[in-house]
Amino acid sequence: MGDEHTIEIRLGVYATDETAAGLAAACGRVLVARGVEYRVSVLGAGEPTDGGGGTLGAFHEDLVEQWRLTHPGADPGARAVWEIRVALGPVPDGVEEVRTELVRVICPDPGHRSPCEVPWASYTTGAAG
Repeated sequence: MGDEHTIEIRLGVYATDETAAGLAAACGRVLVARGVEYRVSVLGAGEPTDGGGGTLGAFHEDLVEQWRLTHPGADPGARAVWEIRVALGPVPDGVEEVRTELVRVICPDPGHRSPCEVPWASYTTGAAG
């Protein structure tokens, strides 16, 4: 999997390290089932963003605020910002379909009425070559 030809799906989450690791493993299981070549990594809040304009914690600070708004006065415990990065090889069904499937790992029911248990965000970087 050459990095210059890799699409990367990034999933920001506000969760414990155990939950972030479990979500990353679940993403891997989805991709194995699809037969997609992939690499998964989990980066912490202190890691720099690709653009060098700050940390992942600052980039995803809205996830922390979302949790605070939906859990007023609650102790966040060991939650922190994490970014699960999923680098993909060729994806025959399309990257957007895969991204949607990976998001369902974090939020299985997109139509639920309450806030997600784990605040999240997703985006895609790179270009197919």
